[in-house]
Amino acid sequence: MTSSHKGLEGENKASRYLEDNGYEILERRFRSGPGEVDIIVRKGDVVVFVEVKTWDILGVESLERSIDSRKRGKIRKVASLFLLRHPELGGCRIRFDLIFLSRRMGKLDHWEHAF
Repeated sequence: MTSSHKGLEGENKASRYLEDNGYEILERRFRSGPGEVDIIVRKGDVVVFVEVKTWDILGVESLERSIDSRKRGKIRKVASLFLLRHPELGGCRIRFDLIFLSRRMGKLDHWEHAF
């Protein structure tokens, strides 16, 4: 299985998890300017930009380090561009979350307010 296929599978599982927990999917794989946000959801007055990481072997600590300041900056810029395109969301609060999925263990960790 290719890494892009694993990533898409992980994003599908993360999307189902988010929907099951009361989030409305606004956009998936939103691409603009400097990069991409995997999933954008809304729950009440909060818009959440979610980065999804799927792994087989690495520990969460290694994956957490993969979301370095450069990657966080790109996600923030893309989030700003998304919000500019959706002025109806202007009154919402925003949040940045991480979802880590272990394919081997079938485990999902959702880190709210990750950065």
